[in-house]
Order: sequence, then structure tokens, then C-alpha cells
Amino acid sequence: MLKLLGWLLLAAPLALKGLYVDRFIYDYTGTRWLGLGQVIANDAVLFFAILLLGYVSLSPRLPRPAVALLRLTALAIWAVYWIDYAIIVNFNTHLALGDAIKYTDYSLKYIRQIYGLSDAGLALLGAALAILPAYWVLARFPAVATRRKWPLALICSLPLATAFAENERYAHAWIYKNVIDYNLTILSEASPYSPAFRHALRYRETLSCQTAVPVAPNVIVLMVESLSAYQSRFFSGIEDWTPNLDAIAAEQRAYTQFYANGFITEDGEIALLTGILPLYPPSSYSDDGGTSFHSFYDLPALPRVLKPLGYRSEFLTTADLEFGNTGDWARRAGFDGVEGHDHPEYDRWERFHFQAAPDEALYRRLLERVGAQRGPYLLFAKTVSSHHPYINPETKEKSESAAIRYTDQQLGRFYRQLRASGFFDNGVLVIVGDHHSMTPLKKAEGERFGPFKASARVPLVLAGRGIPPGVEARPFQQIDVYHSLRGLIEGRQCHGDWIGDLLAGAPPRFILHRRGDNRDMVSLFSEDADYLIKLDGDATRLAGKAPADPNLAREWLDKVNSARIARADWAARQSAERSN
Repeated sequence: MLKLLGWLLLAAPLALKGLYVDRFIYDYTGTRWLGLGQVIANDAVLFFAILLLGYVSLSPRLPRPAVALLRLTALAIWAVYWIDYAIIVNFNTHLALGDAIKYTDYSLKYIRQIYGLSDAGLALLGAALAILPAYWVLARFPAVATRRKWPLALICSLPLATAFAENERYAHAWIYKNVIDYNLTILSEASPYSPAFRHALRYRETLSCQTAVPVAPNVIVLMVESLSAYQSRFFSGIEDWTPNLDAIAAEQRAYTQFYANGFITEDGEIALLTGILPLYPPSSYSDDGGTSFHSFYDLPALPRVLKPLGYRSEFLTTADLEFGNTGDWARRAGFDGVEGHDHPEYDRWERFHFQAAPDEALYRRLLERVGAQRGPYLLFAKTVSSHHPYINPETKEKSESAAIRYTDQQLGRFYRQLRASGFFDNGVLVIVGDHHSMTPLKKAEGERFGPFKASARVPLVLAGRGIPPGVEARPFQQIDVYHSLRGLIEGRQCHGDWIGDLLAGAPPRFILHRRGDNRDMVSLFSEDADYLIKLDGDATRLAGKAPADPNLAREWLDKVNSARIARADWAARQSAERSN
């Protein structure tokens, strides 16, 4: 019985991942058993390593330290496999080395919040998790197994399964790659640019600008966690979870082809508040290279450029500002006030993930800050209740639809309260999603928007005096929010190939989206088709199809390379200043 339990425990993550990926691919393509077969083909090499290390450790000739080392190595691979599976299920991406460096210090706190663990509960869980590894490493098992040759032959045959892997034939092959292969694939994103390449690169972006009468509206940018187009009947026709948002969109200005520039909240904050594409420099796992917002500090963010024009700015959220260095980044972006989960106003509220009070608490606080302002102001608010794992704070129902319906209900109430307060007499409200939800793409959204655009599609609504109602169906992106608001207030509206003007109805020709599935890829959306750019230092290139005009492809690559080199130069200067 003990042996059977051991084998079941060993195979459990492989079986769970295989079934999950198979359901993912079936929901998207209607093809059954493809996902399970490809998981087995890709992960057989990992289980070959685990089993071979365990088999060799049974040899009676090995000293105990060697036995312990072999078994610890096998256990480490098995544990990484479990963690990778959990991340795939919860965040729709793989365990990546860069993420491990960025989020490890907060992951334990996050787990405690999700499962409500006390210090004692956490200690008991840790003890329970330590018992099995200790038993596995220290126990003396019969050596008879090593005298049988068929187990070794069976183990050594496992790598043959990799011959059936088809990792280049399917758009979502990332999900069934094994964690090591995935990290090796995306490693090209870390390839540095050579000095010669930097010196030879010449890229200059051309903008078309017009002067206008500057206006000074009060501005609220409401960034709604994981708000995605497919959740809205108005923005997609797929789900009907956001009736309040849809009603607002119907009476205000709605952008039905709007894209996030990245796949995580930090990307959305960078794009919306700095107007710069969240294309990071080649990854560095030292000198802060593995931290959130790396190389995007001290920029001409919206709070900083509006301050000389008399604006006071505040950053409000119910989330823990320590997560992803958000508090430090917001302060260095120029916000006069930065509030998070520890503000006294939230003391009486129940807490959820990221120690956050529910959205209702944030909206109440936001209304208080609106009433307290004297003079023009910018308020940037970030919600949390619709973050994974999904839970409705009122009913405690655990599902995406329940969480989104709650989020929508609170959003609708806040909008009506703003309208009743007279805010829109001289105010502009921006409602925007930070990124696509961290869930597998729905088959319907893939068919409707395409597999690349679907993962970037989020709603955008502008409401306020001087903004004509209606539907804008041309494509725009998050960085356009920054440039449009700045241009409106400064009286100088600009647009170009990469920057759109939301208010003048001038869309950009090209839109970029930093992908969360393939971290070494950037999606590019143009007027005629969608493309992929492979990040690889000097060898950065188009992956797959290319445009008919080679000059166009060159422009795209120069744009991506110049953006990443600019951030790398900033990081190098900061490192030099710290050294001095």
C-alpha cells in the first residue's frame, strides 16, 4: 500500500497537468487528448531524471551523503514541477526564473492571505511538508531493485517520448512545454545588446502635433484589475458579467478595440502613467534586474508633468504597496499622496488577497478624496477584488463570474455617485483594464479577436465634459491614455505611428503587447495583420510571417530594440551612480 501511495504521489502532478492542459486545448480548439499527449511527451525527460536519480540512490555501494544528494536533487525537480503546475493553473503562465526572483519574497505572504493561515498553521504546514522529504532522503530502502534490469530499461526509455513533442506547430505550445524547456526558450529575452549594435542603431520617431486651447479638468484614472473584453457583452458579445460597465459604455465614449501593452499590473501602470511601452531591458538577475518596474523609475510620469500646471496627484489602492515595489515606484513617479492597504480607513473592512479591502472600500475612499480636493487634481485608483483567485467579497462565492459581477456592481455604484456629485461638470473619468485576466483564452474570444489580440483586449471608457459619446472601433492602446490626457491639459496633441490620440480619433498604426505566455515574444498589431517579434538582443527578429515591405519590418525591430536599449541605458546609469 505504501508503495502504491508513493507511485500515485509521484505521478500526481503529471496527471493533473496533463488533464488541465488537455481541457485548455480542448476548450480552445475542440481537439481532445492533444494536450495530455504533448504534456507526456514534453515532461517525460523530467520524470526520467527523477526516476533515474531515485533508482541510482538505491545502490548499496553509495555513501549516505551521495544518496542524500541524489534524492534531494530528484525531490527538487519534483517540487519545481508541482510549483510550475500551480502557476499554470492560477496565473496562466509558467514558472519563470525572473518571476521567481521578483515574487519569492511576497509569495509566502500571498499564500497566507489566500488560505487564511496563522503563524501556527503555517508552521504546521511547513512541518507536514518537511516530513515526506526527510523520510525520502534519510530512509534506507531495499537495494534489491537495483539488481533488476527491467526498471532501469523502462526508465531509460522515457526520453524516447520526446520524439512525439510538437512544440512549434501550435500557437499555445508554451503551455505544454516542460518548465526547463520553457525557461531555456525564453532565455533569449535576456540576451544583451553588443556595443557595436548599440552604436549602429539609429531610430527616431516622428510625431504629428497640433496646438489647442489647454484645459484643466479633474482626472480620475480607474484601473480595474483583470477587466477583460470577453467579460463584457458590450465589448465582446461573449459573456454578460458587466451590465453596469456596459451601460456606462453605451452612454459615454467606448473604445471597442483597445489593447493592454503588457500582461501584468505593473505593465499597465507603466503604460498608463508614463506613456512608455513596458518593454524591459535584457533581463538581469542582479542590480535590481529581477525586480518589478525595473528601469522604469524617475520618468516624466503624468503626476510629474502635471505638477507645474497646478495639479495635485494621488495614488490610491487597497492592495499591499510592498508587492512589486508599487509604493516606491508610485512615489518616485511624482504622486503627492500614495495610499495602500494599511490606510486607517480600511481597518474595519475584511481583507482578501494582497491584504486588500474590497472594492467598495476603495470607492468610498476615492469619493472622500474627490470631495477634499481644492484645485485641479489627478487621482489614480487601482482595484483588487477581481484579482485571481476569484472571490466575491460579499457572497464569498468563488468563481470568476461572481468576482467580476461584484467588481462591476461597485463600479456602477461609484459612477452614479460621481455623476450625482457633479464631478463630470469639470472632470474626466477613465475606466480601463490593466491586462487580460490570467485565465486561459476562451474559444470564443480566440475566434473573434484572433489568438494574439485576444490576450491583449481590454475595455476602455472615457467619460466627462467635452468628450462626445459614441463608439470608437479603431485600435488604440494603453500608452495612448497618457499622451491624450497630457496633450489635453498641456494644449498640444500629438500622434504618430506608435502613439494614438484618443480624443482626436487618431489611432496609432502599430500596437505592441508584451506577452505573458511566451516571455521572449512581443505581439505587434498592424493594419493588415498580427505579427510576433522574438526578443534576442542583436538577433531580435520577426518570428513567423513577415510583412511584404522589408522596410516596415526593419522599423518594427528598430522600435523594439531602441525601447529596450533606452531602458538598459537607464539601468546602467543607476548602477554606476550606486557604485560611485
